[in-house]
Formats: sequence, structure tokens, C-alpha cells
Amino acid sequence: MRESSARRRWSLDILKLKTRARNSRGKEYARKSRAGGWLPAVYYGAGMDARSIEIDVAEFGAILRAGKASHLIDLGIGGEEGKSVAIVKEIQRDVITTDHLLHVDFQHVDMSKKVTVQVPVEIAGVPVGVKEDNGILEHSVHHLNIECMPLDIPDHITVDVSGLGMGESLHAGDLSLGEGLVLKDSPDEVLASVLHPTKEPAPEEVVTEEGSAAEGAKG
Repeated sequence: MRESSARRRWSLDILKLKTRARNSRGKEYARKSRAGGWLPAVYYGAGMDARSIEIDVAEFGAILRAGKASHLIDLGIGGEEGKSVAIVKEIQRDVITTDHLLHVDFQHVDMSKKVTVQVPVEIAGVPVGVKEDNGILEHSVHHLNIECMPLDIPDHITVDVSGLGMGESLHAGDLSLGEGLVLKDSPDEVLASVLHPTKEPAPEEVVTEEGSAAEGAKG
């Protein structure tokens, strides 16, 4: 398998998210806050005290639906623009209703230092093994952990699988990410594979009352 290249789309824009301080705790406060459209969150970073905040759940939901969870987000804490730029580090969801958000962790970003972020992976192309040999494309990795400077964070990484033949796999280490991006996952991580099609089982032999074997069931 020859080395594959990954096309990347840059996310130079810094998103803005409406926030407010969280000055109280308890179930009753949380219930009223959620009813008002606010979601509990925490903002933290090296050398700074963690701050309990609340974020506008509608605005944050729009960011997730747009596939921009890996973007830089300006939380605007204290009303100062550009002073509280962060990345989403963790999203807690309801175990039953996964689209119901419970809490979000934001990590402060120092624009002069590298960060490690999860970048979405998009598969492009139809493998040779699928077109010519009726293989089945399998891919289960939807994000890669990438280290880079904040303004170099890609919107997503597009992985071309068109060169994959039957029985071949593309690994994270096969990608040529380009200047400025460093893979933090295992290079052995399988991104995509072309599998042999599953054969249908042969009809079972059915033994008749007379003891002779017949293929398939007779009506």
C-alpha cells in the first residue's frame, strides 16, 4: 500500500459563543438554568483557576451540527473579546438520549503554543477493490488526534481511499498530513479497509422421514 495523502481544510475562523458566569449550584438552579437555555460548563487551563460558566445551548448545538466542534471558540468571558479562546475538550451526554447535553469542558488556548485536538476524518473516493472486485469498504475511525498551532487547526482531514485494493487497509501512519500537523494517535490505527464480500451460507441438508437427505425444505 503506497503512502496516501490527506487533504485538509483550514478553520482559520474563531467562533463566538455566548456565556455567563455560573454563580450557584444545586439541582433546582440547574433545572431553571437549563429551562432558560443555558448549559453548565467549565473553562480551565495551565496556570489559571478553573471557572464555572454556562453556555448558550442553542448556539453550542449549532456549532456541533455544523461539524465545528474542533474549531477555536471565543467564550468572551468578562466581556473581553479574544481573552478566553478555548477548544472543546470533553462533552458529557445523557447515556440514553445522546443528543441531550449535560456538561462541556473547555480548555484555554495559548495562541503561541501548540495544542492537541480531535479533527474529523472524511473519507473520499471509491476504492479499486470495491469498484473492480465488489469488496466492502469499512471505516470506523471518525477523528484523529492532531497536534498543531491553534491557527493551523484543520476543519477536517479528507482521506483518499481510492487506491485501496481488495484486502488492503489504510493506516494513520500512511497519511502525509503536511507541514505543521503531527499525528498523536498510533500509526497502526486502521482508518479504512476493503473487505471480501460475505458469502451467503449454502442451503442446509434436510433429512426426510424416510432417512434420505434432501437439499432445502420441500413445500
